[in-house]
This record gives sequence, C-alpha cells and structure tokens, in this order.
Amino acid sequence: MDAGNKWMELTGKAGYAVLAALCSAVCIMGYYPLVPAFYAVSCMDRKKNILMYIGLFAGMGFCMKPGAVIKYLFVLLVLGIGIRFYIWANRRCGGWVAAIIAGIASAGMNCSGMALTRLERTELVMGLSEGVIVFGATILLHYLLHMASEYGRTLFPEPGKWEMAVSEPVFMQDTTGRIHAFAEAVDELSVAFAAMGSRTQMSEYESVAVLEREIVDRHCSSCSACTSSCVRRMLQAVVAHHSKEEILNRKYMEECPRYSQMVEEAVSAFSRMELNEAWYKRLRENRLVIAQQLDAMSDAMQDWTKGRKCLDRESRPLLARVAFEAREKGLIAYDVHIYEDENKRRCVSAMVKSKWGGGIPSKNYRKAVERAMGMAMRLQKDARSILTVDAVPITVYEDTCFYALSGVAAEPKDGMRVNGDNFSLFTREDGRYHICLSDGMGSGPAAGKESDMVVDLMQKFIEAGFPGDTAIRIMNSAMVLKGENESYSTLDFAELDLYTGELELTKIGAAASFLKHRQEVTCLSCASLPAGVDASYEGEPLHAKMTNGDFLVMVTDGVLEYLHVKNPENKLSEMISDIKTDNAGVLADTLLEHVMLFTGGHALDDMTIVVTGIWEK
Repeated sequence: MDAGNKWMELTGKAGYAVLAALCSAVCIMGYYPLVPAFYAVSCMDRKKNILMYIGLFAGMGFCMKPGAVIKYLFVLLVLGIGIRFYIWANRRCGGWVAAIIAGIASAGMNCSGMALTRLERTELVMGLSEGVIVFGATILLHYLLHMASEYGRTLFPEPGKWEMAVSEPVFMQDTTGRIHAFAEAVDELSVAFAAMGSRTQMSEYESVAVLEREIVDRHCSSCSACTSSCVRRMLQAVVAHHSKEEILNRKYMEECPRYSQMVEEAVSAFSRMELNEAWYKRLRENRLVIAQQLDAMSDAMQDWTKGRKCLDRESRPLLARVAFEAREKGLIAYDVHIYEDENKRRCVSAMVKSKWGGGIPSKNYRKAVERAMGMAMRLQKDARSILTVDAVPITVYEDTCFYALSGVAAEPKDGMRVNGDNFSLFTREDGRYHICLSDGMGSGPAAGKESDMVVDLMQKFIEAGFPGDTAIRIMNSAMVLKGENESYSTLDFAELDLYTGELELTKIGAAASFLKHRQEVTCLSCASLPAGVDASYEGEPLHAKMTNGDFLVMVTDGVLEYLHVKNPENKLSEMISDIKTDNAGVLADTLLEHVMLFTGGHALDDMTIVVTGIWEK
C-alpha cells in the first residue's frame, strides 16, 4: 500500500517536471509567460518537487537565450518570495492572488530592465502585456492543474485514504438489508404482543355464570330446596356490588339453610375475580404498551433504512470542485462525499484541515463549498469554529429558506416558586425546528418534574433520529408504564420545516394554539387525553403553512382557563391580533401582560406562552 502511494506520488512529480519543461519551450514574441505562470502555480503547493525544478531549469537552459534565463530566474525569485510571504502572513493563497503576484513580478521586471537602458513605448507596452498574459495564464493553469489533480483522486482513490468512495455503496446495501430484516422481526414481535393483550374483560353475565358454577357445585349439588333463579338473583346482587348486609337482609333464598355462608363465599369469590381482572387488565395494558413501543421502533428502523443516497459516483466533478475551492481558502479537504436525502436536499461531508498551519475559520470552508455546489450551505451545529493542521470531520448542509426565533413568557402559580410547565426549543440537522411544551398536572415541583420528563424524552428521541410521530408514541407509552400516582402531563409538540414553512402540530391534552398571519389569527385545537393516560394514542396532527413574518403562539391551560370570558380562545385571538410587533419575545411578554389584566394580576395556575416567528433568509 505504501509502495503504491510512493509510486503515484513519483508519477505526479515526474508529470510536473515534463510540464515545466514544455512551458519553458513556449515562446511568444520573445517572451516566455508560461514559465512564471507555471512556477506560481507550483509555489502554491506545499510539497517539495525537485524533479519539477530540474525539468524547469533544464527547459530554460535548452530553450532560452542566456539573457532571458537570467531575467526569468530573477522573476522566479521575486515571485517565489512574494507568494511565500503572502502565505506566511495569511495562511492561504488563492489562484487570483498568485496570478496578481506573478503578473506584477513579470511586468515589474520588464519595466525595471528597460528603465536601466532606454525606456521605449513599444517595449513598455510589450512588457506590461507580458504581465497581463502571465496573470491570465496563471489563473488558467491553476484551475486546470489542480482541478485535474482533484478529479484524478476521485477516479483513482489513494489506498488507505479514499476506500470509502469505492466500498461504501456495498457496505450501505448490506447494512440496509440487515436493518430492514431486523425491523420486520420487531414488527412481528409487536403483533404478537398485541395479540396477547386481545383478551376482553368479562361481562356481568359471564361473571354471574362463573360464580354460579363455583357456588352451586359446592353447596347445592345435594340440595333441591332453592331454584337456580334464586341463586342467580343473589349472585347478580353480588356482581352489582351490593353490600353483604343488604344481600343477607333481602333473603333471595329463604329456604336455604346455608344462605349466609353462600353469600359470604360469593362476595369473597367475586372480590378475587375482580382482583384477578384488575391484574389481567394491567397486564393487557403493559403488553399493548410494549407492542406500541416495538411497533414504533420498527417504524423508526424502517425510516433509517431510507437514509441518504450517496452521489459520489455521479458527482465526481463536484467532489473535485469542493476540494479545489477548499484549497483556494488555504484548506485541504479529503474523503469528500456528497449525499442526498429523500427530499433532494444535499449535504457534503469531508475531512478538513489547514494547509499551511495556523487557524482558519470554518466559515471559509463553508464558503468554499457554497462556491463549488452553487447553493447556500450551513455548517453542522457542533462544527469546530477554527480549523488547524489537525484534520476534523465537517458536514455542510444545504441551507434552509427560513430561520425561526422564539420568545417565552412564563409565570408560576401564586405562592409557588417553581413553574409546573416546561418547554424545549431545538433544531435538527435536517432543517426542522422543534417546539415542545408540556403542562404537568397540578403545580409546583411535582408538576414540573412530570412535565420536564415529557419534554426531555421528546427531545432525546428526536435528537436520536426518531420521526416526530414515532417519538410521541414511544414517549406516551413510557408515561403509561410509569403511571405513578395517576399523574399526567400534556404535550404540545410542533415541527416546523425551515425549508418549506410546513407546520405539523401534535396535541396530547394540550390547550389551543394560535397562528398569526399579519392581522389574521387562526385557532388550532383538538380534543385528546394527556400523555400517559391511553397507551393506544393514535391522534392526527394538525397541519398549517407558515410564511415570512408569521407567528405560532403556544400556551398552557393556565393562560386560557382564567380569562373569565365565555369563549377564551376567541378572546386570546383578539389579543394576539391587536399586538403590533415583529419580535417573538415582545409578543410573548405583551400577551402575558394582557392575560394578567384579566386575572386581576394573579396567576391562578402556571402560565407559559411560547411564541415562534419565521422569516425568510
């Protein structure tokens, strides 16, 4: 592998030597403009190439007159010092900068030589023209040579560095198949658990029949004093939860000598049946919860198999362009890969480092990728801000069309130091902005703990890559399993696509939300139980479209319940419409102040308002 790398490197150096000799042979009206142009391009490469110097000097000695050789040696000396000094000062040198230095060095050398003898106008024009030709030739050679070099790397990856470009599609297909098979197995397991919990609760008639068989077989098999209808009426009273004293006083079986004993045993047997049914019900619920979680996991894994499509094979020129533009910014980008998701949005991943040391802002790499891809891009959230000689992985995503900002206003219940509401605001790399708001049952630290658990679970599931609906189902089933002290929390969850402005709003026991478009306010609401009450939650999300300058207002129950008006949703809509501002924080604070005016300045419950605005970039 090392021998292969050395052989490829030696071949590249030999190729540069041949090009240097050929450039020395190109003469235009007594000038050799390709010599300084080619040398300027070579100076921008950090690698030392003795063969290139040998080829250059050999070509100059063979093709040029002694006076021209001396002249161009001075040009190359000035040119090399100028480029190296610029690199030392700025830690980068692009093709345009090298071309300017080469053009000035060539023109300056011509003019200074003429000034020592006799400055003629024709020779001055020719000398300056050579500088212009050197400038253009440098840019052309720089682009052709370095783009050819980067494109060659995409066609013939270096062993040990670029295996991923070749082996990745096979690896991805194998992994995708295994995940898909595992998802199908989990889905079948989910169906099996759901079938285990399909047993229904016994009806009143079935309960009476079971008790009748047990009581009659034990006490009435050798006695014919009572009719079966009398026994059944007594057992129906037991199943109807009549008190034992009431059943004894009614004397459904007047002639039965064991009546009191039969009533005692019937009440005891029915209590056991109820306890067993309660345990069976809890077991059924737990099985359904596990089935829900397994089903959600299956959906998530099926979603992961979609993944991103690798475009390396059909985008080799783009890969080379990314590496070339990064070089222009003083950076080295290798292991470059281009991916496309199911929505045709692209991202570029690469290992990036500084070419000449020092620190270079990572935004320079983003700008390089933008030039190469021809579209606006954004860095990953945790990207290193300064790039050094240590290579780091960086992913750049196609930029969104919108950006979102949120403002929050909150007030705890009077007498409480802790607000029982919790919220979370975060953006995923896929360009979706998430708003999660939860209202815990009651108020104070206990309610805050419950709502914090809901918000924390949702954020962790979403950041782990679960789709929104899957994360909600898993979170809801987890709250059902927890079920301590019958404590529940609401969930108000919004997903905002910053590429299209599409809004998806899911409510589990949450208060109404409001969408403000200019002066028009739309109420978004639906009826549902709080999180953790029903394991089989299958609620449909609400959908809306947000455009530039729109606001989404999400509130907890405490904001609406104590407005003391007939229709609180309409009243809050009027308040939102009357507030004139383009600031999400100001809108939240002002709205809470207006609500407090209706409550007499008292917070009778925890109040939280989350306002999110969207604007075009």
